[in-house]
Amino acid sequence: MTRTHRINGVLDDERNTLLTAGLLVAFGLAYAACWLHLGPQTLAWSMNRATGTVAYLLLAITTATGALLGSRYSPPWLSRAYQAGWHGVASGFALALGVLHGILLTVDVQAPQSLAAILIPGASTVRPLPVALGTLGLYALALVVFSTQVRRRLSPQVWKALHLAAYPAFGLLTAHGITSGSDHLGLLYGGSVALVAYTFGLRLLDVRQRQRGQANR
Repeated sequence: MTRTHRINGVLDDERNTLLTAGLLVAFGLAYAACWLHLGPQTLAWSMNRATGTVAYLLLAITTATGALLGSRYSPPWLSRAYQAGWHGVASGFALALGVLHGILLTVDVQAPQSLAAILIPGASTVRPLPVALGTLGLYALALVVFSTQVRRRLSPQVWKALHLAAYPAFGLLTAHGITSGSDHLGLLYGGSVALVAYTFGLRLLDVRQRQRGQANR
């Protein structure tokens, strides 16, 4: 097995598998504690905020780096194989933590929601619009992640079109965080939007420069 293959297969790396399993076990135990009303009453609330914040941060990073993949503006100190591998890890964990973030609403002490209220946009009895934005954003992110898993079965044009759903996902989840979060995370949202907009602009500039170069040949 070559080094490049191992890097591109980082999602299948044993260490990442163990890390994922450990996080799932830890979450399962914490979820059970919330469901059994063990520990502090703020446990579900605290976990909900933590998973949502980390998921959004990973989403911002993977969206920004994804815009630079394959462009002349990608960091010279990071090979494309490393970029692609860790880009996939970040997007996968962003989706997983986002799902956990939503599931925690089912054990919220003050206003627990049914699973249907989380899966169906607008069905939540508490802050229906923000929750709906989060649900739609996760659906869009899931489309990006799972389309990449079956990339070999799709034409390049179809895969690229589906992958662009990362931007609506980022927009929807940014709106979700701003409208639903009670934490003071204005700098996080502002910085993330600025970063994604900047890298998206670099990607557009790279595409235009390539088009001009081809036209001048």
